[in-house]
Amino acid sequence: MMKTSLNNFFEYVASDEELMYFIRINAEWNEESFIKMEQLSREVMKDYVNDDSYHKRFIIYFMREIPSIIEMLSHFKVCPEDYIKDGCTQESYRSVIAEKVKKLEKLRQDFIASL
Repeated sequence: MMKTSLNNFFEYVASDEELMYFIRINAEWNEESFIKMEQLSREVMKDYVNDDSYHKRFIIYFMREIPSIIEMLSHFKVCPEDYIKDGCTQESYRSVIAEKVKKLEKLRQDFIASL
């Protein structure tokens, strides 16, 4: 039987709020989606800390989806118009994206360490 945290994570992944989906469709970062994904992921890791394994779909997300998100972000070089209107520059945008990549890599490392 799946724990609530894992069910919540799978509901998020199946939604149009999921980070990979948002990045593919909108070609921009979504902080709210990232925060939700990170929170749900950490809840699953906490709930399954004493179990011998994770659900296969959860593992696949970290081994396939997170690296794909990081790869897609590496191609984000131009600051979107909406960001420019808010005072963002090309340089500050690239800096923000680099920071997001670091956060994703840290989350993935934390997952791997929890195996």
